[in-house]
Amino acid sequence: MLALGFVARRLSAESVVLLFASRPGDVVASSLASVPRLELGGLDAASASALLRQKVRGNLDPTVVLEYVTYTGGNPLALREIASERTAEELTASAIGHSPIPIGRHLEQLYTQRIETLPEPTRAWLLLAAAESTGDSAAVQAAARARGIPAHASSPAEQIDFVTVVHGSIRFRHPLIRSAIYLSAAERDRLSAHHALSAYARDNDRPDLAAWHAAAATPGPDQAVSDQVADAAGIAGSRGGMLSRAHLLGRAAELTPDPALRSERYIAAAEACLSAGAATLALQMLSNADSDRLDDVGIGRTLIVEAMCGLFLSESVALRGGMAKLIHAADLMEQSAPDLAQHALLLAMNSATGQEDRATGANVLDLAKKMRDVSSGDHTTAAVLEAVSSFILDPYPVAVPHLRRAVAALDALDDARVIEFTFAVTVPTIALWDWNAASRLLGRVVRIGRETGALRAVDSALWILSAVEMTRGDPALASLYLEQAAELRRALGSLDELAVNAALLAWQGTPSSLVEQVSYALNEAGWGGIARMATGAIATQEIAAGEYAPAFERLTPIVRHPFLQATFHQIPEFVEAAVRSGNRPAALEAAKALDMYAVSSESPVARGFMERSHALLAEADQAEALFRASIRSFHGVGHRGDSARSRLLYGEWLRRVRRRSDARIELEGALRAFSIAGATAFAERARRELRATGATVVDRPKVNPTLTPQEDEVARLAASGATNAEIGATLFISANTVDYHLRKVFRKLEITSRRQLMDYLRDLTL
Repeated sequence: MLALGFVARRLSAESVVLLFASRPGDVVASSLASVPRLELGGLDAASASALLRQKVRGNLDPTVVLEYVTYTGGNPLALREIASERTAEELTASAIGHSPIPIGRHLEQLYTQRIETLPEPTRAWLLLAAAESTGDSAAVQAAARARGIPAHASSPAEQIDFVTVVHGSIRFRHPLIRSAIYLSAAERDRLSAHHALSAYARDNDRPDLAAWHAAAATPGPDQAVSDQVADAAGIAGSRGGMLSRAHLLGRAAELTPDPALRSERYIAAAEACLSAGAATLALQMLSNADSDRLDDVGIGRTLIVEAMCGLFLSESVALRGGMAKLIHAADLMEQSAPDLAQHALLLAMNSATGQEDRATGANVLDLAKKMRDVSSGDHTTAAVLEAVSSFILDPYPVAVPHLRRAVAALDALDDARVIEFTFAVTVPTIALWDWNAASRLLGRVVRIGRETGALRAVDSALWILSAVEMTRGDPALASLYLEQAAELRRALGSLDELAVNAALLAWQGTPSSLVEQVSYALNEAGWGGIARMATGAIATQEIAAGEYAPAFERLTPIVRHPFLQATFHQIPEFVEAAVRSGNRPAALEAAKALDMYAVSSESPVARGFMERSHALLAEADQAEALFRASIRSFHGVGHRGDSARSRLLYGEWLRRVRRRSDARIELEGALRAFSIAGATAFAERARRELRATGATVVDRPKVNPTLTPQEDEVARLAASGATNAEIGATLFISANTVDYHLRKVFRKLEITSRRQLMDYLRDLTL
């Protein structure tokens, strides 16, 4: 090594690369001192994930993939060996516990050869350190004393850099060493180590760790230990550790002698897996439950898990049959567990909004009738079910009071219950034309989900928020929510899963033919609701481009065959397309529907749409007042995209009646708002109209276009008053990374403080 280092330092005039393969150590560092070098680490997370998925037999949840990628440090040899020697089920079972995860035989043998050279007391001490999952040296030393292991037993392991013991913490040089030590030990020695660690944890008031080690020290069914582990699962769940709760419940089930209780615990473990975003693991847990031992409630809970797994895994057949399966679950549980029956119907409602007419086995009318039949149980759930059933089955004015009670009940929920209503928010809020209520309630889901570890709910809420913002014409904000969802999926290990909103693609200028292909694929996969949104967005872009006839044709089936709340925001688009394409009778009919919605809901948003639609239909002496009223209605509730649309139409009207100076004011305001919102097609239309007034138009929008989506999101959160730590928690990045992005934002915007950042963003919204 010294000789090669000597040579390397004298090759500066030649284009030569030297490759060295060695374990880390001082010899390498000293031999290659002052030599320019590139040290190869493990694969990046995306590449490591792709390698593991390519080699493993079966499906892996993203959380499991991420665990192995992190544990191996992206070591490709370790990943290949792990994948080649174990099935997906075996890898999943190993990844979610406290014990070291398995490595390949080859790597295990390499480390074992070095382990066997150590003294017996040192190997015994290392086994305790490997079995103790938190790195607590006090626990290891106490367990070592209990087993008669000398206090200095760790020294030989420290000398060969297997472990370091600093400030009461034990750290292995690489997690693979920990695995090799643990897995190469005899089973009786592992059981003994866990027994000693369990005793220490119990004596030091650590019931969760005591239960885990007791379970690891128990080779077969044991009712007392299984109860202890089940109690520990409850502690883990209360702390937000849903995956830990799932594993503990699964282990409790394994140790439970009674078949019926064992099956119940497997179902509970599957439910916890769903909360943690591990759908494949949930199905694995569920497969261990004995269906012959289940009562109607147990079967109903099983059906719920199966239906939700189909949703999370996007399996088309399961997606389409999800609503029917959930209604059946509610039927089974209605008498014995009305709260669970109501919960199943809430989930069925979510299935309906996503699948729409692609659902099989039941339709939305079947669901509404079932909702109306269930009257007992939880107050909030009953209020939501009553509201949605009334919305589907009754005239709209009759449904409005029920919808208002449902939104009030959702607003009054304690934080502990918000997550279970993630999918219950959109129908009652948007049915009242209250996008702000939807945003407010979903924002609570995001905040509480992050605090409690319910990350699948966070992911769903972020996607729904992006859809909410799209329906009120703010693609920039919708894009920010999608970026948060993408960050979360990367943090969960979903490195090959994209957060896509097809409607946003249309607003961002993606060719209609491509968006139509995406929409078709979504519809065929069972996502009829998302496909409908994409179709509506294409029509909106056609309106922006002045292509009113195709927009009218595209919107006609959506408006004539409405679905729940999903059609509301398409009605004003339909009116504009109908008026401008010469289909005045259709426009009048749709405007009449808007009148009813606006009067009954008393929503400023519905009123703004009603006023704008009537302005398009009105005579010249009435149109101006209606346009101005529409702008005021939208402005008061923060619908900047809809307000800008009204200003654009008003400006166009002013230009046509030869009031060019007044037209410029409205068109400039619309252009500024469209530019900030990222509504490219409407911004271009506003520019064309401005040029037609004789104004000189600067193509570059006021908002700084050099900020990346991540920088833009960090900037907005910082301007809202969030600390670096809070921003990092929101975006799943470190506080140091937040600081890095903020410094880049300050440099690009030529500012030096958060106060200036707040002023900058405030100016953009004027």
